Amino acid sequence: MLKKIGLIIEALSLILVLIAGLSACTEPKTNLPVVLFSDFGSGDYRVSQLKGIILNHNPDARLIDASHGVPAFDIPTGAFMLYMAAKEFPGRVVFVGVIAPYTRPEPRYLVLTTNKDQIFVLPDNGLLTYVINDMGIRSLYSVDNQQLFDQPLAKLSAERIEGTIGALVSSGYRLKDIGAFVTDPVTLDIQKPAVADNQLLGTVIFVDNFGNCVTNISQDAAFNFGLVSGNTIQVQVQQNLITARYGIIYSDVPEGKEVVFVNSNLGVVQLSINMGNFAGNYHLKAGSKIGIRKSVLSP
Repeated sequence: MLKKIGLIIEALSLILVLIAGLSACTEPKTNLPVVLFSDFGSGDYRVSQLKGIILNHNPDARLIDASHGVPAFDIPTGAFMLYMAAKEFPGRVVFVGVIAPYTRPEPRYLVLTTNKDQIFVLPDNGLLTYVINDMGIRSLYSVDNQQLFDQPLAKLSAERIEGTIGALVSSGYRLKDIGAFVTDPVTLDIQKPAVADNQLLGTVIFVDNFGNCVTNISQDAAFNFGLVSGNTIQVQVQQNLITARYGIIYSDVPEGKEVVFVNSNLGVVQLSINMGNFAGNYHLKAGSKIGIRKSVLSP
């Protein structure tokens, strides 16, 4: 009898050791942070609704409010803000962006994984332009698996669709089971920096709260074009030809005067008015195309 009891104890001990070993080898449950972007405004009920939808599908979700202050329906600005955040965030995060989703008769929603190993759940309206250009596409799927929803997709709001998918993806749901593989995402028509007809061409990609116009013209492009601090230059914006000083800082010109310089934080050319509003004065917004000509070299 004692021998049988001893054998039973040994067997139980072996089982416990095996269980402990299996537990040690099991990967922890996936729970990626979810970063939220929207043009809802911080006081809109949709912000809390989006969070509730995510938590309903993933109660352990870690939510991060990046910004709900993207200007309403402003896809170019949203694309830039999203990209700037993605550059600083590490890999293994999920971005959920609800910005102007209803830009086509039948809205399409995408799930992108970049080469940085970040995941984006967004409407297919151009918001991914800068992210794709810089970080590439590892995989890209449309959201069309109806079994993931309790109502027809066509009847669901953008926040309900994206919140559900964001929650599932953050908790480890297989991306290939979300929908079909996509090869034709919508991208914005951005004038890339170039030189033509003695002009340095580019695009306004962001307008800040002070009306400063951030362009996509890099410091190197400006240098190679021959812009030097102290130059008097001409900026072509729409039908306006604006005379400005190429400088280093706002105070290089008197208050109320136009100055163009490299934004040291971003490394790109910025159009400004010292203590004024360049975008407001000349009716510019994200997506506006511009050209810069060298004029007279000031002493």
